This record gives sequence, structure tokens and C-alpha cells, in this order.
Amino acid sequence: MKQELRRLDRGADDYYYRRRLAGRDLLPAIGAAVGAGLAAFYVVRVLTQRTPLAIETASRRSGRAPRRG
Repeated sequence: MKQELRRLDRGADDYYYRRRLAGRDLLPAIGAAVGAGLAAFYVVRVLTQRTPLAIETASRRSGRAPRRG
């Protein structure tokens, strides 16, 4: 019985089916890639154009302490 199981397992590993892909078969994958690229571009664009949370003044940018009084 163990020999039969080994033979069946080994036979299943040797079998595979691969066919040539045509351009039509690749269209869904290409469409998904383009959609993911556009979504990533949109997210980065929105994040770079949003208003900063802290207001930067000229003194903060130069590193000097602001004058008081």
C-alpha cells in the first residue's frame, strides 16, 4: 500500500500543463497593472499637494529664534 501511495505522489509531481499565452490572455493582467499604477500615482499626488499641518515661518526655516517684544 505504501508503494502505491509513493507512485501516485511521484506521478502527480511530474504532470504539468503549460500553454502559450496570447495578447488577449494578458489583457486583464496589463489592465490591473495600469490601474494599480494610476491609483498609486493619485495617492502620491494627493499626499504631496495637501496642506501641511504646521505653518512654517521664515524664522523656522532659517533656524533662528523668533524675536520677542
